[in-house]
Amino acid sequence: MSAFKLILSDIREGILRNKRYILVPILCLFECMSADINLNMFKAYGGIKSPTTFLDLIAELFHGCDPITKAPDPSTVIALPYFWIALFVFAVFINFDYMHNDLTQFGIQVLTRSRKRGAWWGAKCVWCIASGVWFYVLFLLTALLFSVLNGYDITFTNTPDILTITADRSVVYLFKGAPDLTVLQRVWLLLAPMLVLCTLNMLQMLLCLFCKPMYSYLISIGVLMFGVLDDTPAAFSRCAMTTRSDWFYEEAYPAMTGMWICLGLIAAVIIAGALYFKRYDILPDKE
Repeated sequence: MSAFKLILSDIREGILRNKRYILVPILCLFECMSADINLNMFKAYGGIKSPTTFLDLIAELFHGCDPITKAPDPSTVIALPYFWIALFVFAVFINFDYMHNDLTQFGIQVLTRSRKRGAWWGAKCVWCIASGVWFYVLFLLTALLFSVLNGYDITFTNTPDILTITADRSVVYLFKGAPDLTVLQRVWLLLAPMLVLCTLNMLQMLLCLFCKPMYSYLISIGVLMFGVLDDTPAAFSRCAMTTRSDWFYEEAYPAMTGMWICLGLIAAVIIAGALYFKRYDILPDKE
């Protein structure tokens, strides 16, 4: 089986026939309703008459939280971003067992007959990234439909007054103000969560070579939660907290550094997995 056919097979079985994706629009709908309530409250509080835009909704959906360990004093309670956490927990869950199941079922036949371990691993990497992209596309399309139905402006811009209130909720960082975002920053605001999701998916897939899927899933969730607890550069999941970056706050998480960390981790997983899988024993685990 050629590498192209392997990729098509993984996309068909791991994405198009994965019934868990049906829940993505439902999850997005609940998150959009919560974000819409917050945005309407912010507008009423600030007396803002400007229409809400699609990017304003995205900024609220992924606003995140301050790092819990940086609370200024013990009496300060930093609320967990429950919807933000739920989104990524479910996104990583969707495909957490696909590679393991494939490796212990049909995939092992492909490997033993073709002996193309490099092509098999490469196809899994393409599938893993594609699954993260597909999840996020479904999420954005649902958010876009919600915006249309609720009279949002469907433009690739933000409303500065709304973004200021959306972003200025930190008790840890010094707010610099909501800038008039450049095109690059708007693209980042829109796509940063997808980059984090793809990175978490890739890490989970690599871990499946060393432990059972449930353990790899729990470790990935631990990596996700590290970004909730701290804001060191290694806490790359904070990239998906789009209004908690150094574009809005002094000494906050560096957005561009986080992007390079994510890209570097994805590349490292591809290379490390390819090298390790060449000598990976595919026979013992039949569970």
